[in-house]
Amino acid sequence: MSDEGEQNRRLRERLRRELGSLRAEFAAWLTLRRKQDVAEQHASQFMAIEACIDGAARGLTKHLDALDLGLPRGAFAEQCRRHDLRILWLRRLWRFFRERLDQRDDARLAPLLRAADEVVWSAWRSVFERAPTLGLNVTSGPAPLPFIDLEHSPAATPRTWVSRELSRDGGPLLAEHLERLPIALIHLPVASVASPWWLVFIGHEVGHHVQHHLGLVEGFQAQLKQAVLRSATDLKLTDAALAAERWGRWSQEVFADVYSVVSFGTAAVRALVEFEQHPDAGMGVPRDRYPAAAVRLHLMVRTAERLGLSGAQASLNGLDPRALVAGVELAEEDLRLVDTVVKASLAELPGSDVSLTELLGFDARHFELRWPAIPTPFDVTGPRRMAGAALEAWARTEAMPLMGDASALDALADTVKQLIGEKRLPERRGGAKPPGAPLNGDGLLDVLLGMDPARLEAAARGAA
Repeated sequence: MSDEGEQNRRLRERLRRELGSLRAEFAAWLTLRRKQDVAEQHASQFMAIEACIDGAARGLTKHLDALDLGLPRGAFAEQCRRHDLRILWLRRLWRFFRERLDQRDDARLAPLLRAADEVVWSAWRSVFERAPTLGLNVTSGPAPLPFIDLEHSPAATPRTWVSRELSRDGGPLLAEHLERLPIALIHLPVASVASPWWLVFIGHEVGHHVQHHLGLVEGFQAQLKQAVLRSATDLKLTDAALAAERWGRWSQEVFADVYSVVSFGTAAVRALVEFEQHPDAGMGVPRDRYPAAAVRLHLMVRTAERLGLSGAQASLNGLDPRALVAGVELAEEDLRLVDTVVKASLAELPGSDVSLTELLGFDARHFELRWPAIPTPFDVTGPRRMAGAALEAWARTEAMPLMGDASALDALADTVKQLIGEKRLPERRGGAKPPGAPLNGDGLLDVLLGMDPARLEAAARGAA
């Protein structure tokens, strides 16, 4: 072998060692996580991450081995530099998931995340448990992974979305290619650690995941727009087509809000009141992603009433949506359309003869539970019913004279995390491979190998 070939071989070996180190570190981490996951709570999530990270690492190793050692030294070094950037980005993607799973090792966060895992599973698995009995052929895939984030409110990152963090730092690689994360995520606000009753918001976030997972985004939007267009025309509103467009733009949030009420009852309304209180002048102002705050709350209350849930109006905690939109023409129009929107949302889902209430096994009696009672028999609906009861217990505690103090709320918070976290259904949390081709090792390898040097460098910048 020529001196140049020997130089190339040594350069290639450095990268092979780096890839070997990455794979060894990843394998050791995954082994430890699986060992700690005695109940196989995150089994399918680990499998999905392993297929993505280790699969891509194996592919990069094979590609390195195939490099031509006879290339001029500069050209070979350029090939290796690109591989170095690919390895760097791969390590970064692993770190993204590692940091979220490793939160379960933090003594302060672990109790809340144990409870959150149960509530997520309850809100997610209910759909896929009942689907076969309703004649629907769907696969569940890994449940969304909850983690604590420095956010004011919860948020969802389906597999088909790129998280803000990765989009911000990942450059064009993520913006244009990595649109199929191996697992879905649920961002929990850090306030949930001290106030675990906010786990009720998981209903809204899981609703987003379910809608995307079942391919209901476009169909539901069309269904909603058609219903609003007919109703707005009958009501002789100023611009029926524009009203339909508005509600179509809000359709994903509408689906998630309705899902949250069906799965968590009036507790979902009461929780949202705390995050949708604004100065009166702002309560009737329509927004880009959501209806006006007053309209949104009215939508959830009317959903609860249509479902036959008691205490729907009381869950508004004294707010009057009609009064709050008075004088705001668009919001007044939207409020008149709310009953149509609720009816369309609770009708049969697009492309099926099954409604959301059937899919979730809705039973109004489930929400008569009073904290700290445990549902009997305890089934997959139990954790979300308990979370709803915990939210109602918080509202009662805060409203009681001399009882809404820190000590009473701290005691309630500790009990909520303990009881919900302990009431785990004894089953492996596995799932079949979901539809929609989530990113796996081969897919990630193709993306990394297909990037031109400038974009690859931008994607890996800041990854160290």
